[in-house]
Amino acid sequence: MHHVYTFIRTLSAGPCSLFGIVLLSLTIGVSGCGEDPSGGSGFTDVARGEPTIIDSVLANNILEDRPSGITNTFFAEFDDQVFLWILWTNITERHTVEVSWYSPEDDPEDPPFWTEKKSFTSTTVDKITWFYIDLPDPDITGEWFVEIHLDGDLFERSHYFWVE
Repeated sequence: MHHVYTFIRTLSAGPCSLFGIVLLSLTIGVSGCGEDPSGGSGFTDVARGEPTIIDSVLANNILEDRPSGITNTFFAEFDDQVFLWILWTNITERHTVEVSWYSPEDDPEDPPFWTEKKSFTSTTVDKITWFYIDLPDPDITGEWFVEIHLDGDLFERSHYFWVE
């Protein structure tokens, strides 16, 4: 027992150990100081059995069930329509998707420029849906956005886009 005590006393008195204790104290002190954090994080289990959007894009057209000309900028002079393409998974029952398009002229309290609802199901659990709007004449240019809701009020995703 006496040897262990001597060994510990000798170890704690050495210059390397003293340096380690000082370094540990500084590390704790520095990591505890600073400004409030400016970030954060979160996590969830992916696709826990509920319908999930795997991908969605805006495009100039839909060709053979795929988006063609993926973009966030549309030109009123050349583009007659804006397409929203959505790839879903975990579609095992009938669901209703609602897509609402908002123009730069709409206030937050105003109804959307255009809303459409469609019910769908899948035999393979995956589904592609797409929607489109005709760009108005005269042209309404500026920042637009579209919101995707599932089965009533469940918000799924939104996209901002510009019409020039």
